[in-house]
Amino acid sequence: MLQECKMTSTFAHRAGLLWRILAICLMVCGLTFVPAKSSGRASELGQSNKTEEAKPAQEKVRDASQAAAKSGAHHFDRVVIIVLENGDYEKAVKDKNLADLAVHGASFSNFHALFHPSYPNYLAMIAGTDFGIHRRGRLFADRQTDFPDDSAHHTIADRLIASGLDFKNYAEELPEGNCPFHIDGQHDGNSKKGDYVRRHVPFLSFREVQEKWCDHVVGVDSAKGNSLFGDDNSFVRDAKNGLVAYSFYSPNMNNDGHNTNVEAAGEWLHKFLDKTFPEKLRKGTLVVVTFDESDRNADNKIFTLFLGDMVNDASAQNPNALARRYTHYNVLRTIEDNFGLEPLSAGDREAEPITDIWK
Repeated sequence: MLQECKMTSTFAHRAGLLWRILAICLMVCGLTFVPAKSSGRASELGQSNKTEEAKPAQEKVRDASQAAAKSGAHHFDRVVIIVLENGDYEKAVKDKNLADLAVHGASFSNFHALFHPSYPNYLAMIAGTDFGIHRRGRLFADRQTDFPDDSAHHTIADRLIASGLDFKNYAEELPEGNCPFHIDGQHDGNSKKGDYVRRHVPFLSFREVQEKWCDHVVGVDSAKGNSLFGDDNSFVRDAKNGLVAYSFYSPNMNNDGHNTNVEAAGEWLHKFLDKTFPEKLRKGTLVVVTFDESDRNADNKIFTLFLGDMVNDASAQNPNALARRYTHYNVLRTIEDNFGLEPLSAGDREAEPITDIWK
């Protein structure tokens, strides 16, 4: 019996010594011994994830905005995108009205549209992809599509709504009706107005918008404007009350230059930003002026301008920054980063945000 006790004592002593040696080795290697009981920590992590998912939308927006601000990506409170039609850069940059506006912002010297014809570019501006529409070729790629309401056909509207933000697509001379997505185009008999065409109102190509958010597509009577007597059009009324985070503005086919020319589009834009949407209504708002595509130049180079009280005037801009190659995808990525939104598709995900133009 005494012998057995001695053996037991010796074994215990050696076992204790081995554990001490093992502990010293672990400390030297920088490791930490973790007890087998880990379910409590796993439970904490799971609870943390559930708490994040349960956050109210406004709290998520605040978190996203704070994250964007810390990264230097948050520059503006709202954005208004105005799309003109079929203008070569070489012609647009020499237009008197466009040149006058460019003095007050960032006019990019190496900006390119993505496709020919128009429609795929409009889709790319709001979805980060044209869903392969450009592969139909120039003859058929302008034929409009009603994309299904599924996870493969999302737009920036989905990201904005999910984050507690909002969007609107303003369309001059939008046909009357609850949701006229089925009308591809309509001639306006009023000689002072231009025609409406649906392919220039990209959000109407998505079933989700047609069925859930069609009230976010707002008609604008271009014969009205910013009236001293209160007879404002719908866009001006919203601008006076406060625009939503993201606005896409689709001029009629005279004002955007499609059925006229670059000079007519420049004249309309200058008047629009001077009278209809003047600087006092644009505080904190980034105005993006771009063309959907070029007209006849070989490389689809187009005029694109950023205006706003957060953008340096032309005299303070770095020409090298303005000469970087950008496309519609870079604009979308800049907007996403500003609002703390996840990219939608490969086009915007792989694009760099526009930098070095801000105050």
